[in-house]
Amino acid sequence: MTETINYPTVPGAAGRVEDKGDLGFGSVVATDSEQRLLNKDGTFNVRRRGIGWLESQSFYHLALSMSWPKFLWACGVWYLGLNVLFATAFALCGPGALVGTGAREMGGVAWRAFFFSVETFATIGYGEISPVGLVPHAVMVLESFVALLSQALITGLLFARFSRPTAALAFSHNLLVAPFRGRRALMFRIANKRENQLIDLEARVTCSWVERGPTGIGRKFQQLTLDRARVLFFPLAWTIVHPITEESPLFGLTDADLRGRNFEFLIVVSGVDETFSQQVHARTSYRPEEVAWGAKFRNIFRPPDAHGSLSVDVGRIDEYDLVELPPA
Repeated sequence: MTETINYPTVPGAAGRVEDKGDLGFGSVVATDSEQRLLNKDGTFNVRRRGIGWLESQSFYHLALSMSWPKFLWACGVWYLGLNVLFATAFALCGPGALVGTGAREMGGVAWRAFFFSVETFATIGYGEISPVGLVPHAVMVLESFVALLSQALITGLLFARFSRPTAALAFSHNLLVAPFRGRRALMFRIANKRENQLIDLEARVTCSWVERGPTGIGRKFQQLTLDRARVLFFPLAWTIVHPITEESPLFGLTDADLRGRNFEFLIVVSGVDETFSQQVHARTSYRPEEVAWGAKFRNIFRPPDAHGSLSVDVGRIDEYDLVELPPA
């Protein structure tokens, strides 16, 4: 069981109340932000200003965190851009800088320079075109050096992207307020989208809401007690449940209360990737408009196959049926 901790509050700036359990958002961001604190994909809605673009960028971090289509597109642009740059340098050396048996069939000086640059960059060496003169040879040496560094850099980034462990958890689109052991409970469902195995999985759910007090307005944070906060194995799916008891900050609240107090539920799930033996995590959040009242998740487990093995349909993780809730 996860222990619920009530953190003290202290007066903040401009009449705000700062909650020491705010997870690091601070009183200004937590209270003044009109957007959700945590996006569905786990990113934050806070931007940094006052520093230069180059200072705020990390090429290595950007190359590892961008999507695969963007990464491949960036590599393609880098590859073509360098070849166009060096092709221009070869073309500026004059029409006699590149000669050979296939030089006349290249369709002009520009195409001849471009294809020779590609052959030099990739160390293909067909031998039909060669540079003539000191300056074209110097450009060729410089391009071979740049190509060596570029290929090593791209290869290293490819390896780092493949070797970096990440969690690919599917979160249900909605939080449900559902019947649970004669009471109400808040619940959501997760499943592993990959074939890898996650072990020692732990879930932490923190609810946040805006509250007015004698010293001002502030956002409160409280970690919710879960019926089960940790599982050792995670082969199929896991429904994470918070029983709404008298000790819960959600006790007696309605949908209108959640919307009026600007509730947000922050989810962090962490575990160990068995393949890499490294810890991975995933995070998301839910807003009141994503809470379904009087609902129950549908069964996503398929019947045993001919060998008696169970399976789970991850594509149905969001499906639920409407049911009647017990009295609050």
